[in-house]
Amino acid sequence: MFERQNRRRRNALFGSVAAAILLSGCMANPGDAPTVGEEEPRRGDPVRAQESLKRIQVGVDAFGEGFNPHLIADASPVTDLVSQLTLPSAFEPDPEDPARWRMSPDLLESAEIVPVDAPVPDEDAGGGERGGNGGSGGNGDGNDGSDDGNGGIGGPDAAAPSIAAEAAEADPSDARPGDTRIRYRIRSGAQWSDGTPISGSDFRYLHASLLANAGVAEASGYERIRAITVSGGGRQVDVLIDGPMPEWRTLFRNLLPSHLLRPSATPFVDVLDSGIPASGGRYSAQSIDVGRGEVRLVRNDRFWGESPAKTDTVIIRSVDGAVTGAEQLRAAQLQALRLRPKQTTALTYGLVPGAVDVPAVLPRELTLHANAASPLLDDVSVRRAVLSAVDVPAVAAIATGRTDDLEIPPVHPSIERPAGEAPQDLTDSIDGVTDEDPLLIGVMGDDDQALAAARAIADQLTAAGLPTRVTGADDQALAGSLLPYGRVDMVVAWGRSVDSPLQAASRWSCPAPTRASTEPTEDEGVGGETATGAEPGNQPGNGAGNSAANGSENGAGNEPANGSASESGEESASAAASAAPADVARGSNLSGLCDPGIDAMIGGMFDGAARAAEGLGSDVVAPSGAVPEEIWSAVGEQAIELGLVVDRILTVMGTGASLANDDGPATWPSGPFIGPLMTLPDWRRVPSATTSEVADPGNDPGAEGGPDNAAGNDGDADDPGAGTS
Repeated sequence: MFERQNRRRRNALFGSVAAAILLSGCMANPGDAPTVGEEEPRRGDPVRAQESLKRIQVGVDAFGEGFNPHLIADASPVTDLVSQLTLPSAFEPDPEDPARWRMSPDLLESAEIVPVDAPVPDEDAGGGERGGNGGSGGNGDGNDGSDDGNGGIGGPDAAAPSIAAEAAEADPSDARPGDTRIRYRIRSGAQWSDGTPISGSDFRYLHASLLANAGVAEASGYERIRAITVSGGGRQVDVLIDGPMPEWRTLFRNLLPSHLLRPSATPFVDVLDSGIPASGGRYSAQSIDVGRGEVRLVRNDRFWGESPAKTDTVIIRSVDGAVTGAEQLRAAQLQALRLRPKQTTALTYGLVPGAVDVPAVLPRELTLHANAASPLLDDVSVRRAVLSAVDVPAVAAIATGRTDDLEIPPVHPSIERPAGEAPQDLTDSIDGVTDEDPLLIGVMGDDDQALAAARAIADQLTAAGLPTRVTGADDQALAGSLLPYGRVDMVVAWGRSVDSPLQAASRWSCPAPTRASTEPTEDEGVGGETATGAEPGNQPGNGAGNSAANGSENGAGNEPANGSASESGEESASAAASAAPADVARGSNLSGLCDPGIDAMIGGMFDGAARAAEGLGSDVVAPSGAVPEEIWSAVGEQAIELGLVVDRILTVMGTGASLANDDGPATWPSGPFIGPLMTLPDWRRVPSATTSEVADPGNDPGAEGGPDNAAGNDGDADDPGAGTS
């Protein structure tokens, strides 16, 4: 191998010398100086100028691996953007009124609540429609013939390991008064980009995956589903929900292609790490290159809706700083940017002629969760002391890189530290914590802001006398093993703001027993060192009786899982918090809080026809006061979490794109998740006199030796690639 390398070096050296000799010979007889104003033929090529108008380029922050919108670790503005452009949802923000949900007219013919005692259609028995790439065992059937109504998955080896223990369903006809039945009718012609019909199988796959996997986001609504019945050749989906569900419109967003993912050996938590195998939106993901910081989307030629994308290609690329981004915006190399602002970001982009800034606050917060299963933090007074030692404004500033426009979530009075007051001395506050065996903080995902926050918190606690460090354990080890068994004491993660009953249930209800944890090894997941914590089996709540992982009624949000606290659920919420059993993995409730009083109050928010009649679920962001103050107070008394900062995003619109009949980007609809980019499929490029519109094709880092071969693209030869990470 070394000989081959040396040979390549010698050949390269010889070539360099030869080239230098040839160049010197040419320079001996130089041609005439170029005439001022003479155009380079390649830059004046009208064909290339026309091709550049078929492409939208959007700058973003650096992004990491993983684009699964259903995982806490993958939460980011880039994941929001990619998933909304490529994955189908039952409901979506209404472009005419983005504060309200509307049924997706592309995916569904209808979606409605039907009487709970309405006749249940017969389950599809197999055969019928078949997708173009379907496999055996029903995995490719458009009509979901592999499922038998009881969570069957078409054979013992047909499913990915992550859903092999799919939760058993109740009999769909076994509805009870007060339950909710939703009927979806999938539009004829709705299909994935490989030609496979979108069907009830995709609804079932998402439901089963969110019930089975650790570290999933916003799964509480799915935990209440008792039965899913698929009929009508896979096009009708009846969903039976335990009790009322005011926010039913938020379910089944970002559906995934079950015919490709269900039979895959890749776990659910990894299936979207390097790409999205099939699209049900107006764009398809042609390539995702995390190393180069680029996502390349192309128009989905199989999109069946009335309004296909108007632009051939969307390139989402990471930008190395605001100065670089502003220069690319001036040169029309970018048409828009969407990023988390630092101190001078808005100022820098505000100087670009014609640029329009659209700042927004996202319904997402960075939170420090104290692990209720940690033997070091099982005393509420200790948790209060530890959390009150954190200087939240300082952590927020360090994480975001700015001191202006910081929105700090409210802090409960029991852990709030007055401004300017020194933190309590934590020296010797927890027995057994030393420099060699410190308190451990985990981070969900590889988000730079979350990691910076965790490191700042560790430094602050160490300075207060409590040795603390950040563990390098990955998100699945944290949620599926180390947190349940008390091996990690706290965790920092992005998560949806608690602004509705369903979000409260996801964050604070007892973790669902359908997610099985994995007992960690003695030294697993803590950067090569033995984790702090008691022996497995001695954690709080570990001795509680455990329900079967496939129990027919999950009961999340209505009663404590596994009966780990009181049987009646009427115990005061001020009682000491219990942790979920160690063999139950964590979903959105990363703290593992399992308090019967809090569960009872959350369940009460779902009860009562009056609240359901108010149509709470039709709001994308619930109105103020949707979560009663008594629940906030009860959770705060447990000192189980500390909000660090609310996610803020800045969208910068350049002059290189337009919407039909619009008055400029400032007037475009702006959705709660991706802002003005919700209209991106309808954008059209505006011609520009900038020469970079038709740059030399040799400068295209995306070409990689040849033109792109999807959707008729030309390899994006004018893609400058400057400023990418």
